Amino acid sequence: MNVSNPALPDSIPPPLLASADLLVTKAAFLAGMISPETAACLSNLLMDSDAHFSRIIDGYHTEPKVLKDAFSSANKQSTLMKVPELRRRIVAVLAHHFHVLQTQALPDAKGAIARAIIHQHLAQLGLHPHLWSLARGLARRHEEYHALAPTHRTRVSESIGGIQPTGKSTLSFIEFILEVCLGELDYMTAALNRGRLREAVMHVFRSNSWLAEAGIRPQTAPAYLSLLIQGALPRVEFETFTGLHPSEASDQLSRLINVGIAVSAAANLHTVQVGLPLWFAQDIFPDFSLAESEVNPG
Repeated sequence: MNVSNPALPDSIPPPLLASADLLVTKAAFLAGMISPETAACLSNLLMDSDAHFSRIIDGYHTEPKVLKDAFSSANKQSTLMKVPELRRRIVAVLAHHFHVLQTQALPDAKGAIARAIIHQHLAQLGLHPHLWSLARGLARRHEEYHALAPTHRTRVSESIGGIQPTGKSTLSFIEFILEVCLGELDYMTAALNRGRLREAVMHVFRSNSWLAEAGIRPQTAPAYLSLLIQGALPRVEFETFTGLHPSEASDQLSRLINVGIAVSAAANLHTVQVGLPLWFAQDIFPDFSLAESEVNPG
């Protein structure tokens, strides 16, 4: 989908530019907290959870293929990227999102498609949107989202030149989206705080019934926490870190691999990587994504 890019608002209030600057800083800080392997796991989880949150925002399910096509068709050479100064490019991207929601004659999946495009633009700006979820934030404030940028204008009103959005309404929408983005970055940064993460992992290894049924002992929690933070470890190092007898440590690692919270690739059996299946991640990260019925490991 190619749409014309709206011009930047004539005057951007300094607080809005300051929020855009803060978005850059917080996104960089979050990305620096996470190893590439753990980031890949989180990215997959967030992609799945975004589909869940989109149902809350839009009130219906959008087929994954529709979103995939939206990513493919978004104009990678968008003139938005040519706006001088990064913080102004961020404002331009959010203004573009507002423009798409308000004026484009898109199919019923308009909202989800527009969010898929903004995700791609944020990625092009280096804001690491795969590590935090705009959809999660909008799902929690979907009434405000729809009030600020209605996505269900009738084609009749569009065809007769319905009321065009004003500069004030555009700025109000941009301010709202920046607030949501910053909130989601704060959520993920807090969730990945080393102290909180340690408490969460220790608690899950002591209390999760699926881990207990799989024969996984709480003593392996510190070794898994190290794996979660570092993303990958030599298999021998992981087993040593458990503090268990070598044969028992090897058995515990095999059990972790069997339930999917550790991964041993056939191409490199000497290294173990972190795994984050949804059923496990939901216990570590509060309010992360899906309903329990959708994440049962069985």
